[in-house]
Amino acid sequence: MLESFELEAGQPLKTMSKGMQEKAHLSLVMSRNVPIYVLDEPMGGIDPAARQTILESILQNYNPGSTLLLSTHLISDVEMLFDRVIFLDQGYVRLDRQVEELRAETGKSIDNIFRGLYAPGMRREA
Repeated sequence: MLESFELEAGQPLKTMSKGMQEKAHLSLVMSRNVPIYVLDEPMGGIDPAARQTILESILQNYNPGSTLLLSTHLISDVEMLFDRVIFLDQGYVRLDRQVEELRAETGKSIDNIFRGLYAPGMRREA
């Protein structure tokens, strides 16, 4: 993963840009063989051109017998990874469904469903 992200092994994190640090952290997380991976905004600070490389690395290094829990606002970039989506709003579950079932029922992408739920005026009040 370090090679695909063009990172040098042993380079101190404090000398890396924010994007490089994100890639280094992702490399450390995905190098483990664990039952669950938790990724919180893994594309934060990553330029759009590098996002595809990150997604490919996640898919190539992910243990298929594991669960991948991914938190993101960049739905369109990662939508192909989802089997199930859970949309939260101020601590409340707004939606919890299987992706294929949801797409078949609505005829919409997960990104479009997300945008519809979180459009101004559609948010749940605290």
